Amino acid sequence: MFLYQGPVKELDDKFVTLIGKFVADIKHGKIRGSTNRVLAMVTLLETIITESQYTTALELCGAIRAAGRQVMAALPNELGVEGSGESLQRLVLAAGARRATLGTAQHDLREPLRDYIAELRGELESSISSICGQAREHVHGDELILTYGASAITEKFLRAAAPRKYKLILAEGPDPTESHAMANRLSAAGVPVTVISAASIYAVMSRVNKAALGGGAVLSEAGLFSVTLAARHYRVPVLALVPLYKLCPIHDLTPFNSSGSPHTALSYDHHEATSDNVHVYAPMYDFAPPDHVTLFITNLGGSSPSYMYRMLSELYDPSDYLL
Repeated sequence: MFLYQGPVKELDDKFVTLIGKFVADIKHGKIRGSTNRVLAMVTLLETIITESQYTTALELCGAIRAAGRQVMAALPNELGVEGSGESLQRLVLAAGARRATLGTAQHDLREPLRDYIAELRGELESSISSICGQAREHVHGDELILTYGASAITEKFLRAAAPRKYKLILAEGPDPTESHAMANRLSAAGVPVTVISAASIYAVMSRVNKAALGGGAVLSEAGLFSVTLAARHYRVPVLALVPLYKLCPIHDLTPFNSSGSPHTALSYDHHEATSDNVHVYAPMYDFAPPDHVTLFITNLGGSSPSYMYRMLSELYDPSDYLL
């Protein structure tokens, strides 16, 4: 029997409680940032594995699948987003993929799995620094770079490229306060920054040499599509900063979006907001087709969109696509 064909184990009440707390922390914003969320998922899985009564590969995979299914059911929008992301399903799949090296022997595998988890945690923690280490290869002197919104990975990437003496245009994202705060930090680091509204992206795109986007790139915060569409029109290269843990073989985009607070789209100060005939929708995420992206910069180097399927096949075994 293949391990993925085994029964899904029933989790103990204490593990169900841990999963509920983890889900609540994500929903309430106590765990922010894709890397922090994925590391928190690693810690959750490690706790379930080490404290579980199950010891064999078949049993442990059943427990991992059970935990993954509960997290996926509670956080369906964590698939492929940053802002998530933040994709908890991928982390479960990655942990499950390592089972191929364990065999089906009936000895206790919990201790050896700690080494795999430590290796996975190390890869996650170093992924952003690996991407930022490539910044000087892609950003050159006197170039005009455009980015959108506030993204931690984009900010670190642009900081690493500061010695190149480039100029930056930062288009405000859904949260202008965070965008301005990021602009101030980059300016203090020696990067000349011009902040524009999202409505001005198309007007300035013809002058831009490159667009650098983080936060998931293909599936990211609302407004991304207008950036990549303008870049495609003016044939401006788009660099997507994507750690490998954000790649996922699950690509059903039907339920991916959710709505944020309406005031992010229309301030309560506007008189239109008080009208009974006005309905304000503020989607949290946006989708940009892969052909809008010129190069995916991962922690293993740059890859064209057509090569990403190969990256997925190397990261995940096909039997791990479904939990």
